[in-house]
Amino acid sequence: MSLLKKTKTYGFFCSMAYILASCHVYAKDYSTKELEQLAQNFIASQTITKPDVKTEIKSLTLDKRIATKFCAQPVNLTTAATPPFNRQVTVQIRCEQAPLWTQYVHVRINEMHPVIVSTQLVSKGELLTQSHLKIVYRAKQFVRAAYINDLSLLIGSKSKRNLREGMPVGAHQVCMVCKGDKVTIFAKTRSLTIKTSGIALQDGNLGEQIRVKNQKSGKTVSARVKDVESVEVNI
Repeated sequence: MSLLKKTKTYGFFCSMAYILASCHVYAKDYSTKELEQLAQNFIASQTITKPDVKTEIKSLTLDKRIATKFCAQPVNLTTAATPPFNRQVTVQIRCEQAPLWTQYVHVRINEMHPVIVSTQLVSKGELLTQSHLKIVYRAKQFVRAAYINDLSLLIGSKSKRNLREGMPVGAHQVCMVCKGDKVTIFAKTRSLTIKTSGIALQDGNLGEQIRVKNQKSGKTVSARVKDVESVEVNI
Protein backbone atom coordinates (compact mmCIF):
# COMPACT_ATOMS: atom_id res chain seq x y z
CA MET A 1 0.00 0.00 0.00
CA SER A 2 1.37 3.39 -0.99
CA LEU A 3 2.08 6.08 1.59
CA LEU A 4 -0.73 8.24 0.16
CA LYS A 5 -3.29 5.43 0.48
CA LYS A 6 -2.11 4.68 4.01
CA THR A 7 -2.51 8.36 4.93
CA LYS A 8 -6.04 8.53 3.46
CA THR A 9 -7.06 5.31 5.20
CA TYR A 10 -5.66 6.54 8.51
CA GLY A 11 -7.49 9.84 8.10
CA PHE A 12 -10.76 8.05 7.34
CA PHE A 13 -10.55 5.88 10.46
CA CYS A 14 -9.60 8.92 12.60
CA SER A 15 -12.64 10.80 11.31
CA MET A 16 -14.95 7.87 11.99
CA ALA A 17 -13.46 7.41 15.45
CA TYR A 18 -14.07 11.09 16.21
CA ILE A 19 -17.71 10.93 15.01
CA LEU A 20 -18.40 7.78 16.99
CA ALA A 21 -16.73 9.20 20.07
CA SER A 22 -18.74 12.42 19.76
CA CYS A 23 -21.98 10.50 19.41
CA HIS A 24 -21.08 8.46 22.44
CA VAL A 25 -20.39 11.60 24.51
CA TYR A 26 -23.68 13.32 23.63
CA ALA A 27 -25.93 10.27 23.36
CA LYS A 28 -28.22 10.13 26.36
CA ASP A 29 -31.43 8.67 27.73
CA TYR A 30 -33.69 11.30 29.33
CA SER A 31 -36.06 10.32 32.11
CA THR A 32 -39.06 12.51 32.96
CA LYS A 33 -37.18 13.82 36.03
CA GLU A 34 -34.21 14.83 33.88
CA LEU A 35 -36.48 16.58 31.36
CA GLU A 36 -38.15 18.48 34.20
CA GLN A 37 -34.76 19.54 35.58
CA LEU A 38 -33.54 20.66 32.15
CA ALA A 39 -36.61 22.88 31.69
CA GLN A 40 -36.29 24.27 35.22
CA ASN A 41 -32.61 25.12 34.74
CA PHE A 42 -33.32 26.67 31.34
CA ILE A 43 -35.89 29.09 32.77
CA ALA A 44 -33.80 29.80 35.88
CA SER A 45 -30.88 30.89 33.68
CA GLN A 46 -33.08 33.55 32.05
CA THR A 47 -35.17 34.70 35.00
CA ILE A 48 -34.60 38.27 36.17
CA THR A 49 -34.24 38.22 39.95
CA LYS A 50 -34.67 41.08 42.42
CA PRO A 51 -32.54 41.50 45.56
CA ASP A 52 -35.51 41.81 47.95
CA VAL A 53 -37.59 39.03 46.36
CA LYS A 54 -37.20 35.26 46.71
CA THR A 55 -37.86 33.53 43.40
CA GLU A 56 -39.00 29.90 43.38
CA ILE A 57 -38.79 28.04 40.04
CA LYS A 58 -40.28 24.57 39.74
CA SER A 59 -41.19 22.33 36.80
CA LEU A 60 -44.62 20.73 36.90
CA THR A 61 -44.45 16.94 37.13
CA LEU A 62 -44.68 15.08 33.82
CA ASP A 63 -46.90 12.06 33.35
CA LYS A 64 -45.10 9.01 34.80
CA ARG A 65 -46.27 6.95 31.82
CA ILE A 66 -43.98 8.90 29.45
CA ALA A 67 -41.20 6.57 28.38
CA THR A 68 -37.51 7.41 28.70
CA LYS A 69 -36.40 9.32 25.60
CA PHE A 70 -33.09 8.83 23.76
CA CYS A 71 -31.18 11.48 21.83
CA ALA A 72 -27.79 11.08 20.15
CA GLN A 73 -26.96 14.77 20.46
CA PRO A 74 -27.67 17.59 22.95
CA VAL A 75 -31.38 18.42 23.08
CA ASN A 76 -32.63 21.85 22.01
CA LEU A 77 -34.59 23.92 24.57
CA THR A 78 -36.78 26.88 23.56
CA THR A 79 -39.72 28.90 24.87
CA ALA A 80 -42.05 31.36 23.17
CA ALA A 81 -42.05 33.54 26.32
CA THR A 82 -39.55 36.32 26.98
CA PRO A 83 -38.27 37.63 30.32
CA PRO A 84 -39.65 38.87 32.61
CA PHE A 85 -41.76 35.71 32.66
CA ASN A 86 -45.32 35.30 33.90
CA ARG A 87 -46.18 32.81 36.64
CA GLN A 88 -46.07 29.85 34.22
CA VAL A 89 -43.89 29.22 31.17
CA THR A 90 -43.91 26.35 28.66
CA VAL A 91 -40.54 24.96 27.57
CA GLN A 92 -40.13 22.90 24.39
CA ILE A 93 -37.44 20.21 24.57
CA ARG A 94 -36.62 18.75 21.16
CA CYS A 95 -34.27 16.08 19.83
CA GLU A 96 -33.23 17.10 16.30
CA GLN A 97 -31.73 13.73 15.37
CA ALA A 98 -33.55 10.46 14.71
CA PRO A 99 -35.48 9.29 16.50
CA LEU A 100 -36.98 12.81 16.45
CA TRP A 101 -39.12 13.73 19.46
CA THR A 102 -40.53 16.79 21.26
CA GLN A 103 -41.56 17.12 24.87
CA TYR A 104 -43.25 20.13 26.49
CA VAL A 105 -42.61 20.95 30.15
CA HIS A 106 -44.50 23.59 32.12
CA VAL A 107 -42.43 25.61 34.59
CA ARG A 108 -43.99 27.64 37.40
CA ILE A 109 -42.34 30.82 38.72
CA ASN A 110 -43.34 32.11 42.13
CA GLU A 111 -42.09 35.48 43.37
CA MET A 112 -42.10 35.62 47.17
CA HIS A 113 -42.22 39.20 48.49
CA PRO A 114 -41.33 40.36 52.01
CA VAL A 115 -44.23 41.36 54.25
CA ILE A 116 -44.20 42.45 57.89
CA VAL A 117 -46.65 40.56 60.11
CA SER A 118 -47.46 40.77 63.82
CA THR A 119 -45.89 38.11 66.04
CA GLN A 120 -48.64 38.39 68.67
CA LEU A 121 -51.94 40.07 69.42
CA VAL A 122 -51.43 43.84 69.33
CA SER A 123 -54.07 46.04 70.94
CA LYS A 124 -55.38 49.28 69.46
CA GLY A 125 -53.17 52.21 70.50
CA GLU A 126 -50.25 49.96 71.49
CA LEU A 127 -46.73 51.15 70.66
CA LEU A 128 -45.06 48.78 68.20
CA THR A 129 -41.62 47.39 69.05
CA GLN A 130 -39.39 44.98 67.17
CA SER A 131 -40.69 42.07 69.28
CA HIS A 132 -44.19 42.70 67.88
CA LEU A 133 -43.08 42.29 64.26
CA LYS A 134 -41.30 39.95 61.87
CA ILE A 135 -40.70 39.68 58.12
CA VAL A 136 -42.17 36.74 56.21
CA TYR A 137 -42.26 35.97 52.48
CA ARG A 138 -45.54 35.50 50.63
CA ALA A 139 -46.48 34.89 47.00
CA LYS A 140 -46.72 38.06 44.93
CA GLN A 141 -50.43 37.61 44.19
CA PHE A 142 -51.22 37.69 47.92
CA VAL A 143 -49.22 40.85 48.69
CA ARG A 144 -51.13 44.13 48.60
CA ALA A 145 -49.53 47.47 47.78
CA ALA A 146 -50.57 48.82 51.19
CA TYR A 147 -48.49 46.23 53.09
CA ILE A 148 -45.25 47.46 54.64
CA ASN A 149 -41.92 45.61 54.25
CA ASP A 150 -39.55 47.96 56.10
CA LEU A 151 -39.36 47.42 59.88
CA SER A 152 -37.85 50.87 60.44
CA LEU A 153 -41.11 52.45 59.27
CA LEU A 154 -43.13 50.64 61.95
CA ILE A 155 -41.04 50.49 65.11
CA GLY A 156 -42.23 53.26 67.43
CA SER A 157 -45.53 53.76 65.61
CA LYS A 158 -48.94 52.97 67.13
CA SER A 159 -51.54 50.48 66.05
CA LYS A 160 -54.85 52.06 65.00
CA ARG A 161 -56.69 48.76 65.45
CA ASN A 162 -56.27 45.33 67.01
CA LEU A 163 -53.80 43.19 65.06
CA ARG A 164 -54.03 39.41 65.16
CA GLU A 165 -50.94 37.21 65.30
CA GLY A 166 -49.62 36.61 61.78
CA MET A 167 -51.64 39.49 60.31
CA PRO A 168 -49.86 41.57 57.62
CA VAL A 169 -49.40 45.18 58.68
CA GLY A 170 -50.60 47.84 56.26
CA ALA A 171 -50.07 51.59 56.29
CA HIS A 172 -53.75 52.15 57.12
CA GLN A 173 -53.41 50.12 60.35
CA VAL A 174 -50.71 52.24 62.01
CA CYS A 175 -49.73 55.85 62.51
CA MET A 176 -46.22 57.16 63.07
CA VAL A 177 -47.89 60.33 64.27
CA CYS A 178 -51.40 59.89 65.68
CA LYS A 179 -54.11 62.46 66.24
CA GLY A 180 -53.63 64.10 69.64
CA ASP A 181 -49.93 63.16 69.90
CA LYS A 182 -47.40 65.71 71.07
CA VAL A 183 -44.92 66.20 68.24
CA THR A 184 -41.74 68.10 67.58
CA ILE A 185 -42.08 70.57 64.72
CA PHE A 186 -38.93 71.23 62.69
CA ALA A 187 -39.08 74.44 60.63
CA LYS A 188 -36.26 74.59 58.08
CA THR A 189 -34.74 77.41 56.11
CA ARG A 190 -31.67 77.22 53.87
CA SER A 191 -29.34 77.94 56.76
CA LEU A 192 -31.36 77.39 59.92
CA THR A 193 -33.52 74.75 61.61
CA ILE A 194 -36.04 75.88 64.27
CA LYS A 195 -37.55 73.35 66.67
CA THR A 196 -40.81 73.79 68.55
CA SER A 197 -43.63 71.66 69.98
CA GLY A 198 -47.08 70.98 68.64
CA ILE A 199 -50.15 68.75 68.69
CA ALA A 200 -51.07 66.50 65.75
CA LEU A 201 -54.59 67.13 64.50
CA GLN A 202 -54.52 64.12 62.14
CA ASP A 203 -53.01 60.67 61.85
CA GLY A 204 -50.03 60.41 59.53
CA ASN A 205 -47.25 58.15 58.30
CA LEU A 206 -43.84 58.85 56.81
CA GLY A 207 -43.95 61.53 54.12
CA GLU A 208 -47.65 62.33 54.55
CA GLN A 209 -48.90 65.88 55.07
CA ILE A 210 -50.98 66.45 58.22
CA ARG A 211 -52.35 69.43 60.14
CA VAL A 212 -50.45 70.31 63.31
CA LYS A 213 -51.19 72.98 65.94
CA ASN A 214 -48.17 74.98 67.12
CA GLN A 215 -48.43 75.03 70.93
CA LYS A 216 -46.58 78.33 71.28
CA SER A 217 -48.33 80.39 68.60
CA GLY A 218 -51.63 78.51 68.53
CA LYS A 219 -51.50 78.48 64.73
CA THR A 220 -52.36 75.44 62.62
CA VAL A 221 -49.81 74.52 59.98
CA SER A 222 -49.45 71.81 57.34
CA ALA A 223 -46.43 69.62 58.08
CA ARG A 224 -44.83 66.52 56.60
CA VAL A 225 -44.34 63.50 58.86
CA LYS A 226 -40.59 63.13 59.28
CA ASP A 227 -40.32 60.37 61.87
CA VAL A 228 -42.10 58.94 64.90
CA GLU A 229 -43.52 61.97 66.77
CA SER A 230 -41.78 64.52 64.55
CA VAL A 231 -42.93 66.63 61.60
CA GLU A 232 -41.28 69.12 59.28
CA VAL A 233 -42.39 72.47 57.89
CA ASN A 234 -40.58 74.21 55.05
CA ILE A 235 -40.36 77.98 55.46
